[in-house]
Amino acid sequence: MIGGLMEPAMIHKFEVGQAVVPACPLRPSRNTYLVVKQLPLTSYEPQYWVQGVRSGVDCVVCESQIEAADDHQPSLSFAAMGALKTRVQSGKHS
Repeated sequence: MIGGLMEPAMIHKFEVGQAVVPACPLRPSRNTYLVVKQLPLTSYEPQYWVQGVRSGVDCVVCESQIEAADDHQPSLSFAAMGALKTRVQSGKHS
């Protein structure tokens, strides 16, 4: 608290297990990613660890870089998330 004023707390917009897509994709086909973890609030905006549903590639992104996947693509279940992690750890990609 500085001078009696408090900064508003940042809140993560996306939940673990939620399907997201890049906000500004580089290619026409938008890859879907799964939010694996909400990272601690250490930056000017919330960050997430996401993993590609098809590729298994993972990365850290800022909240402004992603948006929720379309409504017809439901969030993946925790069971699906476990299968995705297992596939990535074993080095198998489909």
